[in-house]
Amino acid sequence: MTVRIQWLHKLLDESNGESVEIPIDSFGFGDGLRALFPDGALQFSAGIETGDGIARVSYADQPASARLSRAHDGADIALDVQLPGVGASAQLLARCAGFELPDLPCGPSDTLTLRLDEHAGTTVRATGTGVAVVLRENGERMFTASADGWQVICTDRSLPAARLAELAVLEDEGLSRALLPDPFADELPPGAWLLLPRPGPQPCRFLVRLDTPRPETPTDPSRLDGLGRPMPSASTHVRRTGSPYRPVRAVATSDGFALLAGTRSSSERGNGRFGLTLSEDGAVASLALDYNPLHIVGELGVTQAESPYKTVIGGVLMFSFKGGKSGIYGTGMGAYVVPESGAAEPSFFGYAGIGGNPGIGIPALRLTGVSVGFGWNSHIRVPEVAQVANFPFVKALADPGSIGAGSGKPVSVLRTLIGGDNPWISPRENELWVAAGLGFTLAEFVSGRAMAIVQVGDEFTVALLGTAAAEFPKGGGRKLARVAANLQAVLKPGEGEMGFAMALAPNSFVLDPNCRLHGGVAFRTWFGPSPHAGDFVYTVGGYHKNYRAPQRYPSVPRVGFDWDLTGAVTISGKAYLAFTPGAAMAGGQLAVRFHAGPVRAWCDAKMDALVQWNPFYFDVGIRVSMGVSASVKIIFVRITITVEVGVGLTVWGPPTGGRAKVKLWFISFTINFGNGRAGASNDLDWAGFSAMLPPAGNNVRVLPQAGLLMDKNRETGGDGSWEVSANGFTFDTDTTVPLTKVYLGTSSTAVEDGSPVDLRPTTWRGVTSTQRVKLTRGDTDLDLGQWTRSRRMATVSAELWGSGSTGDLPAGDDHLVKNQLLGVQFTSPAPRYGTSTGFIDEEALDFDTVAPDGSQPLDPAAGPVGAVPQRPGNVIATIASTVAASAQADARRRLAGQLAALGFDLGEVDSDLSAYARACQTAFTAEPMLVG
Repeated sequence: MTVRIQWLHKLLDESNGESVEIPIDSFGFGDGLRALFPDGALQFSAGIETGDGIARVSYADQPASARLSRAHDGADIALDVQLPGVGASAQLLARCAGFELPDLPCGPSDTLTLRLDEHAGTTVRATGTGVAVVLRENGERMFTASADGWQVICTDRSLPAARLAELAVLEDEGLSRALLPDPFADELPPGAWLLLPRPGPQPCRFLVRLDTPRPETPTDPSRLDGLGRPMPSASTHVRRTGSPYRPVRAVATSDGFALLAGTRSSSERGNGRFGLTLSEDGAVASLALDYNPLHIVGELGVTQAESPYKTVIGGVLMFSFKGGKSGIYGTGMGAYVVPESGAAEPSFFGYAGIGGNPGIGIPALRLTGVSVGFGWNSHIRVPEVAQVANFPFVKALADPGSIGAGSGKPVSVLRTLIGGDNPWISPRENELWVAAGLGFTLAEFVSGRAMAIVQVGDEFTVALLGTAAAEFPKGGGRKLARVAANLQAVLKPGEGEMGFAMALAPNSFVLDPNCRLHGGVAFRTWFGPSPHAGDFVYTVGGYHKNYRAPQRYPSVPRVGFDWDLTGAVTISGKAYLAFTPGAAMAGGQLAVRFHAGPVRAWCDAKMDALVQWNPFYFDVGIRVSMGVSASVKIIFVRITITVEVGVGLTVWGPPTGGRAKVKLWFISFTINFGNGRAGASNDLDWAGFSAMLPPAGNNVRVLPQAGLLMDKNRETGGDGSWEVSANGFTFDTDTTVPLTKVYLGTSSTAVEDGSPVDLRPTTWRGVTSTQRVKLTRGDTDLDLGQWTRSRRMATVSAELWGSGSTGDLPAGDDHLVKNQLLGVQFTSPAPRYGTSTGFIDEEALDFDTVAPDGSQPLDPAAGPVGAVPQRPGNVIATIASTVAASAQADARRRLAGQLAALGFDLGEVDSDLSAYARACQTAFTAEPMLVG
């Protein structure tokens, strides 16, 4: 406990108003508080003591706000949290302390105070309208919730009556003993208890056992069933008492508690029971069949829905069949959402899964479960990577009952899926989704679950979700390592976004269970229709502390470990690496802490590096510090003596410069060397800037598109021309330099206008860049003004084309310059047909009937008569050389003049037949035949 407080004090002292992240488990309860704060951390962006912190909560989309404070004597640290929305339920808060409770008949809590005390341990107090909740951890764990005269008490170990009175859970010790379930005992057994007032002329109170969700059976991780679940330990057995009676117990309901008297049935599951019941309001019908080895449980219910829907009809059915060392497990569920009259279309979804132990396959690859699901007029929310393990469909691959059946109320599975402010599945018109999943083991060493989801409608989404876990050594005995990870890959073609993410699960460790691993990896890129097309990010463990990432960038925890060696010595390490279009960053931190009585010592090492591209610029900082502190009491005064030695080095450039800072106990000094940050200019001239651009052949390109028949590339011996289709042709101009003006041919008037260009690595701003496009056919220039144009817009990097200064990292979306003109697409006019027959429809091929019918005048047996066609050769060459020759052209002109003199209207005369001379080279498939 003291180590945690000293570590937090150290963090407070070193924050210096900078952003800092506080692990929530530093307040105790192990990983329990992650039930409320799933990210496991509080983020303070403006310093711990001067700014408000935020933390994501598990039950709402809005984050909680927090403020940290500490006592003047340093004995305790308090964290005040304002929870968003309606607040946290007592059931959720109990889970933070490691207790599973049913829904209690009380309201949620919206304020929370976590207090870490050297002597009293960790205390969490939560309050709401008419409810007060307290969690304690100091050797033992306790939970209490009070409302409307009742009190729920949970403890993980037996507590003497004196201890109950000391903690003010019950009144004085004598009264506490009188209230205990066994008046002859002097301690409260572990478990969940309900303290109720007893009516009568002399009111008093009494304790009864509170019914809770079915506890987990001790398991052996080396023995897995067909769905990847640890099987019960071979030594597990049920203790049976000689008494045939069950004690009085309390069951939580929506408006209070019901007390159930004891029964004479002491039999357990598998005795041939069958039940079909209906709830008091008639809204839920339940089915239970228990004939060993077959167990079936199901519920069908009707609930109200939000407008424009009125009713949800849903059901869940689960079964298990165990025989010897094998078993089959399965679950099926579905819901039909009935709309209000004419307000919307009905919605439906269904899901089914089945698995077995030991599964199907060979040891190298064994299939342990399969599942499928689909939704019609339904939307499924794709989980973030931190939520994958708890996504109901993925979770059900390992244990079909884990998403709600454990409470004994299978219909609660549906509430898990469709309930809450941000449900996993919700009705939505014109959307359809399909999901399929697998549970598997690899080499009996790695167990995993994988699920694919395809969703169409307003957006097309393809998602791959999964979890994987491995531990070493396999089987019983002490584990040396366990690594579990959540995986997520999402593709949204319509939005132009693709991403991959991986996060280590909280139960990962290496060498020792106290050496916990944490961290995440993410990659995301934007393309095509996205307004951020061209942007990307790859990060392992997050970003540099001074980098303000855009909101769309994935947030992942630092990669590292936390190792509590002996309780007095802790070692922790963190690291990160990230690449963006504008920069790369990397860093790491190693901290060693020692605390024993009044003496504490520490050793910290930290490194952060930021590197920018184009132009090259770096900023690297390294810091190492070691110190020792001792608290000594002199007469009535306690003083603390601290000695610390630290060295910090920061280097930047080019031009290269730096600063070294040395701290020796109460003396510190700084040494500057080289150029200052605002020293010599790093601006480039044109030669330096142009070296950053792609080679000339790739910097400006002309790209043929539709209609290209042959590209006579010079690299392959051609003349560099294109042979294109007469039916139409399209080509693009492409450049890596944003364009300000685009001209056609020799014209001085721009046909397309872009934005002025900034050259960030230089001193030039508002530069005009021009592009001139010219197209020729043979020796003739074509008029591109008659061609159709479309602008080619894209996003470019601010490192080259931004307006900032060198050495300053662009923040957020400022590292991209959007809507820049990078080229034009040209499409030829529609073809203009000549004097040929053109299109011939079926009417032109019609015929007249002969009446009356006659006989065929031709003899099919007759031989050929008349002249025989010959192919003399060289006909195509003769046409090509004469059709446009001057002699033939003169003859055609004289003929046309004579016909015109006779009064014939010849219309437009095509006097230039050079195109026919060229076309005849490809128009004929063979030499023409002549008849002579």
